[in-house]
Order: sequence, then structure tokens, then C-alpha cells
Amino acid sequence: MAAVKSYVDVFLSPSMQHYISNNTLIGVWWNKATAAFWRPDFWLPAGLRWEDLVDTDDLRYPNFHDVCVYPLFLGVMLLLLKNFIVVPFLLDPLARLAGIPNNRPHPPVPSKVMEALYLRHGHMPPKEALKEASDMADVSTRQAERWLRRRRALAKTTVYEKFIECGFNLLCHTSLTVYGVKMMYSKPWLWDISETWDNYPHHHVDDDMWWYYVAGLSYFWASAFLQVHSPGRSTFDKVQMMLHHLFTVLLMMFSWSCNFTRAGSLVLLLHEVADVPLLTAKMLTYAGISAFTDATFVVFIVSWAVTRCYLYPFWLMKEMFMQTDDYFQTPAFNFLYTLACGLLVIDLVWTFLIIRVVMRKVTAGSLQDVRSDGEGVTTDKDEDESWRAKNKTE
Repeated sequence: MAAVKSYVDVFLSPSMQHYISNNTLIGVWWNKATAAFWRPDFWLPAGLRWEDLVDTDDLRYPNFHDVCVYPLFLGVMLLLLKNFIVVPFLLDPLARLAGIPNNRPHPPVPSKVMEALYLRHGHMPPKEALKEASDMADVSTRQAERWLRRRRALAKTTVYEKFIECGFNLLCHTSLTVYGVKMMYSKPWLWDISETWDNYPHHHVDDDMWWYYVAGLSYFWASAFLQVHSPGRSTFDKVQMMLHHLFTVLLMMFSWSCNFTRAGSLVLLLHEVADVPLLTAKMLTYAGISAFTDATFVVFIVSWAVTRCYLYPFWLMKEMFMQTDDYFQTPAFNFLYTLACGLLVIDLVWTFLIIRVVMRKVTAGSLQDVRSDGEGVTTDKDEDESWRAKNKTE
């Protein structure tokens, strides 16, 4: 905002910037595209121009490229930190201490015929397809069934991998929550929600707010990268997580660009708190420590209900919809409304899944992964029984 600039402004000298922008075809096209994208009538309230939002000694506005360049770089650095420091020196020893071995099942004997059958039908194909594939592979039907079970077991996420993933996420969410609470405690809009819009858009972005946004976006980018390669998760679970990351990243970037950082910081804080007890409960479950799991799960349920089911829709979103006047109704702010509603829909879907888990725990006495119904582990015996049941119905 302080200066709506292209990427060349970040890396090149002023003289080179001037030459590229005014003497090359790419520079001219880029300037036209930038001017069209950053139209003041889209981003700013009526009567304001970007020239009205220039940094002063006492007032610093958000710079869009701060949330484009730094989080991507720091997200990659966070992944490197995870793989080379956090996992080998902290999470792996913790998993061994909890008695969780890093063992994966042995892969089945390579077979193009059986692999094609698995990719087409999964581990429970129709009888006719199984018989045809077993004949082509010159194995018995029983051997083909065993091959498919081993192939499925190879593709599933192990308990060790789940423990490592939860441990990394727990460290990140705990850090963001602690920093967010410490940072937001001194902000007036945490205690008086009307301060979120007071004197908009002339809101100063101080260093702690800058780091809160950059750190949050860095984690969500790193988590999105990890979702691309996450074997063992169901497609439904992957879609949920990717949509959540997409809505969160877009919401934070748009709130930054429109200088709605006060509302954006509240959204981020409300969506961080409940993840800490959730991930703690899951790690305790994977480690087989049942003494504190139920208590931690109760803390998660209460924090989820308070932050995502009450404060987010009935405190923050209510303020966004009911207390903002026509001065705020820009196309960019309406898009923020849409993103906030999309995030609420995802929260409601997860709330439904959590209620299912609670009911399952009440009736069966076992705690499953919340928001990851597709991650359950089944044994060969279970798969064999389900296979026989399927064959009886066909």
C-alpha cells in the first residue's frame, strides 16, 4: 500500500526498474496489469487513492509484497527446519520414547497387472476383476487378495508418520497461539471490537503485527506444501485441508491489502487456539497415553465451541456484517465477506465431524482422529472380513 510495486521493485536497483518499466514491452505490460489490478475503486473506500496511504514517521501501512515474498521464502525454510532439525533431534526421539517404531510394511512383489487392478478398483475389486487379474498374473485369488491388502497398507499413513506430523503442527500452532495472545493482549480491538473499524483505513501496522501475519502465512504455505504429498489421507480430508489453507491465506492476504489487519489478526487468533489441545490429544492417542487424553479432548471441545462456534460467527462476523456502514462496502471488502463465510462453512463441516467423533467415543469409548475420518488403521483381519462381506453381496 505504501507503494504498490511490482516484483522488480524488490530485487532491482531504481535505475534498472525505471528502464525496464518504461523501455521494455514486458515492463509496459506489467505496469498496465498492475494498474488494472490495484484500481483504487476496487480496494479503497470512495474518495481515497493510494497516494493518500503513504507511510509517515508515525504511521506505517501494509505493503502487499511483504505477504507475498517473505511467507513463501520462510515457508520453505520452515520445511527445511522441520526435516533437518525438528524431526531428527526432537520428534523422532520423542516417538521412540513413546514406543512408536518407524516401520513401514514391506511392499508386495512388483506386478503390473495387480498394480493396474489396485489403481482402478482399490483393495476391494469386484470378483470378476479379481479373478481375471489373478489369472493374468498367474497367482491364486487368495494371493491376489493378500497382494492388494499389502499394497493398501503400503499407501496408508503409519502411526509414526501421524505422530511426527502432529508434533510439527503442534509446535507451529502453539508458537502462533502464544505469540498471538501476547501480541493481541495489548491491542484495544481485542477488548472493544468496535475499535476494529475506528479511523479506517489509517491503521498503523507495527512490528509485532507484521511478524504475526508473516509467521502465520509462512506456516500455512508450508502446511499447504505438505498437503500436496500426504499419502494415506482420504481425498475428502485433503480437500478440506487445502480449502481451509486456501481460504485462510486469501483472507489474510486480502485483509492485509485492504489494511483490515485488525480483523485479520482476530480471525487468525480465533482459529489457532483450539488446534493446540486437539493436536495434543491426537499425539497422546498415538503414543498410547490414555491418562490425559480424555481431559485434553474436553479442553479441545470447549475451546472449539467458544472460539469457532461462538466468537467467530457471533462476535467477529456479526461485527463485520452488522456494524460496518456503506463506507466499507468496496468490492474487495465484499470479497472478504465471502472468504469469511467460506471459512465459517468449513468450520461447520468440521464441527459436524467432531460431533460424530464425540458420539463415537461415547458409544464405543475410543478416540479417533478428529477432522480426518479417512486416517483410521485397519488390520488384515478387518480387511479380510470386509472383503468377504462385499463378495457375499455381489
